[in-house]
Amino acid sequence: MEKYINVITLGPIGVGKTSIINRIKTGKFEEKVKATVGFNTFIIKKPYQRKNLTIVLNFKDTGGEESYLSFLPMQYIRNSHVVLLVFDSIDTLNDLMNRWLNFYKDNSNIDHSRFLLIGNKSDLYGEQRDIIVQEGEKFSQDIDAHFITCSAKNADNMDNLERFILTEARRFIDEEEKYLNSIKNDNSSDNNNKSNENKNFSIHKENTNNNKDIKKGKCCK
Repeated sequence: MEKYINVITLGPIGVGKTSIINRIKTGKFEEKVKATVGFNTFIIKKPYQRKNLTIVLNFKDTGGEESYLSFLPMQYIRNSHVVLLVFDSIDTLNDLMNRWLNFYKDNSNIDHSRFLLIGNKSDLYGEQRDIIVQEGEKFSQDIDAHFITCSAKNADNMDNLERFILTEARRFIDEEEKYLNSIKNDNSSDNNNKSNENKNFSIHKENTNNNKDIKKGKCCK
């Protein structure tokens, strides 16, 4: 059995959104990656042994050019379980805060998504590392997101990034199962109550008929 989890990447052009997905999918890094025009779709399958099913991570990789946003189907935004907000510097983090987060808020119900703020290209931070981490942590707290720095190029922290995505995927599956079971139990309880009501009604009706027969017999005598 397969269970689909929708994962969308958002962020400015050139921050490495596609490279992150490629690293998770193939375990490799490509030096030359074409800029994403509009969006691309990637499927990555992972086992969920406890539930005996396969998690299908359905990645929607978006381009970073604002002019291409009109090509992005809105259901990709609205139906996202996990949102990867990607940046690689203070400038791209500011762009993420001022433009991309607002774009997502304007097109989705954020209460149903889990945010992950990703500072990619950690191998290039240099002297900016402390301020990038500080500002990233502050922004992640403001939007209730998990924050992680990584490098798709040298695989730094990529295992933790993948682990987080899978953890959130399993959480959504468990919560959905719990919700469906609660509905099933509620319906079962309602049906039992209705059944008892019908039984009580039948018993009451039967007794009423017997009383009528007794009265009628007395009358006829």
